[in-house]
Amino acid sequence: MKKVLQYIPNYTLKFLLKMGALVLIFSLCRVLFLLFNWGLFNDVGIIDFLAGVWFDLVTVAIVFLPLGVLEMLPNKWRDGRFFKGLFFILFQIIVFLSVLMNFIDIGYFKHTSSRLKASLLDTLSGERDAGAQVVGYIGEYWYLLIFLAIIVWLSIFLYKRIDRIDGESKETSWWLQFLIYPLMLALLVFIGRGGLRLRPVQPSSAAKYTTSQNMPLVLNSAFTFIKSWGAERLEEKNYFDKEELLTYFNPLKQYDSEAEINKDNVVLIILESFSPEYIGAMQLRSDSTLGYQKGFRSSTPFFDQLADKSLLCYQTFANGKKSVDAMPSIISSIPKLMDQEYLNSMYSANDVESLPKALKTLGYNSSFFHGASNGSMNFDVFCDLAQFDNYYGRDEYDNEEHFDGRWGIFDHHFLPYCIDEINEKPQPFFSTIFTISSHDPYTIPEEYKDRFNKGPSPNHNAIEYMDFALSEFFRIAAEQPWFNNTLFVITADHTPASGVPEYFTEIGKMRVPLLFYHPNNDMFKGHVNYVTSQNDIMPTILDLVGYEEAFFAFGESIFKKSTGVSASQIGEAMLIFKDVDSSQYVGMMYEEEFTHIYDIKDQFQTKNIFYGDTEALRKQLENNLKALIQVYHTALSKNQMKASNFEF
Repeated sequence: MKKVLQYIPNYTLKFLLKMGALVLIFSLCRVLFLLFNWGLFNDVGIIDFLAGVWFDLVTVAIVFLPLGVLEMLPNKWRDGRFFKGLFFILFQIIVFLSVLMNFIDIGYFKHTSSRLKASLLDTLSGERDAGAQVVGYIGEYWYLLIFLAIIVWLSIFLYKRIDRIDGESKETSWWLQFLIYPLMLALLVFIGRGGLRLRPVQPSSAAKYTTSQNMPLVLNSAFTFIKSWGAERLEEKNYFDKEELLTYFNPLKQYDSEAEINKDNVVLIILESFSPEYIGAMQLRSDSTLGYQKGFRSSTPFFDQLADKSLLCYQTFANGKKSVDAMPSIISSIPKLMDQEYLNSMYSANDVESLPKALKTLGYNSSFFHGASNGSMNFDVFCDLAQFDNYYGRDEYDNEEHFDGRWGIFDHHFLPYCIDEINEKPQPFFSTIFTISSHDPYTIPEEYKDRFNKGPSPNHNAIEYMDFALSEFFRIAAEQPWFNNTLFVITADHTPASGVPEYFTEIGKMRVPLLFYHPNNDMFKGHVNYVTSQNDIMPTILDLVGYEEAFFAFGESIFKKSTGVSASQIGEAMLIFKDVDSSQYVGMMYEEEFTHIYDIKDQFQTKNIFYGDTEALRKQLENNLKALIQVYHTALSKNQMKASNFEF
């Protein structure tokens, strides 16, 4: 080894030591990430950290490539003050940006369940109050700035220690420098690709080294950000030919049954960050059956009362993990089956189906209400594309005294405003209301802080406040002349951050409420126990109102099936929830490889039955998921997510 090292110039060793310093810093970030998200990962072991070091090394090779191009360039003056200063600045910029991404995720991960993606920049760029949200994040996680300062100090300290080594550039011959230069760059490319691989290593490659729950721990945020940068155009999949594909999944739907709610109004309420974790009516008892759990303190007393006189879908799964995913999932029956959010992608202007478009043909006037700042998450743009007749946001509300200081108008003010505006609409109307107040940082209005402060966490307090605002909405709505001939559909955009292990598995973090309530129609009572999803909402409403035209959807009317399916992508995993032979399962696929199957009753996902005697089950789940992905990629890339355009 010593004989080999004597031929390697000191400036090369210094460069390698700097790489090692950043690997060490990434490992420290991983420790902090774990400590601040303790309880969200199970069975963490040394293998997870060793695999993490490997991904850190890959990341370092990628971010060091431009530095290597400069620092390793044959140069006998690199030990001079100018070059040493330049390399110091470049190193610290690389370290700071890389570490900053990891620190953002220390707090942000609880809400997204996946590492940072470049699409966050697209989301923030469309936010009018992006600055306020960033300031709010910093205010909430101010203590992370202390750790960030410590890491920056450590970076400077390590660099100066390494820089004390004499680079010996003047003594190193030109021929050796010209030989080392391409070899070092090739080494960086080799490591950055993940070794001798046909395709460069991807975030989903972490599935080979750890469990699905621990994958975000193994990865680092700089790596996932880099790998998602510019990843916009979808690759068409060809798992099946057309005939076989349509046997597994056909996106064209057409209903010819009579309208169950002929010309009745429809009010769709999307609750921000709601989860069965807080809802008494949706608890799983110890025997894995559904219903009220003894001793459980519900944070949603009004929702529970409403559920008792409604049709409640127990096993509903979101088709994304962010609010920006929920809009196309609910309004247009489009799941998230790619890295980038649909509304931030190059396909967001595609011609797609939507509830407002379809209902308009039946004479419905449509409105969208969202108390956040106009332009938030591109919702206003999507509403234009979906052809809502009216959009009401913070600007239209026009009373900044009720602004929560971060997201928008407090819900107990905004929801009655929605009723005032709805009262001006001709019937039948379709109104979508998207709440905001149960979102981090869980701000409670000053006048209610003493009332909603008894929960075990700020999440619970905000959910209780939101439940109160919802009760006020229904109290006022019940006094309106249109109330008794209106169908109310209530769901959530996604689940919130949770510190409870069973709500941080794929099963727990994707399960959301779905409720149908009609004051004057008994068909909307009882329970639905098969798998449903946000994608089912559009087909169900169109079925109920008697829409007879063909349409494109990834969901199905819940009244036209006894089994269900839901698909989505979260983090690096492609998920499918499905009823099979009177049981329910979740299957997971990473990098085209189906690797996990869990019974949905296994809340903690402790037993992966993929490797058992389940070949028939595996094939059924895998083929159904791949068919959904193939239709999604092909239809989206060819702008065919509309019945009139669909030409597979």
